[in-house]
Amino acid sequence: MKRRAFLTSMGISLIQTVMATRAGLAEEKPMTVPMPKPAPAPKPMTADGPSAARFPDVTLTTHEGRDVRFYQDLVKGKVVLINFMYATCTNSCPTFTANLVRVQRLFGDRIGRDVFMYSISLDPEHDSPQVLRDYVRNYSVQPGWTFLTGSVADITTLRRRLGLRDLDPVIDADKSQHIGVVLYGNERFDRWAACPALSEPREIVKYVGWVEGSRQVPA
Repeated sequence: MKRRAFLTSMGISLIQTVMATRAGLAEEKPMTVPMPKPAPAPKPMTADGPSAARFPDVTLTTHEGRDVRFYQDLVKGKVVLINFMYATCTNSCPTFTANLVRVQRLFGDRIGRDVFMYSISLDPEHDSPQVLRDYVRNYSVQPGWTFLTGSVADITTLRRRLGLRDLDPVIDADKSQHIGVVLYGNERFDRWAACPALSEPREIVKYVGWVEGSRQVPA
């Protein structure tokens, strides 16, 4: 019993000695808490989006007379529908435009806010902003759908880069035989597809919903 009491007292004394020593060291040399490292500065946003290399940033003029850059101002970060037309066309353009007017009506006030429609003239030498304004009025086009003109060289480059060209150069040079399709896409997610401009309007809205990430189709 005496031996056990002696060992117990020795253990207590040892613990007290260690604690006293640590306390003394703490007084002589206080502990320092390392400061947290500053968070790395966020990387600056680039001026280009996922489709910047695909689409030339040519300057166009809207039917309202405003100069815009195709990629930076019209397409970047947006859900868009794009087609080509010209005001004096009497073959297919009138039916294409009339069908897209129905598409615009189905989208309602989302056009110009969530979804943007662009029609680009194949005859920029004739289709001035004033001519395009008259065209917009004649077809009862509502706000949010923009008609565009520009230089022949820029529009030709744009059309070819968008893939809206005929492989036969003779046909491709004849604007009356231009491809009647609508390019639609979500630039933010780099989702792109095309469909005939005379597709049923509700189907076009559904296609746009797929690239947009929405499954809602107007009744």
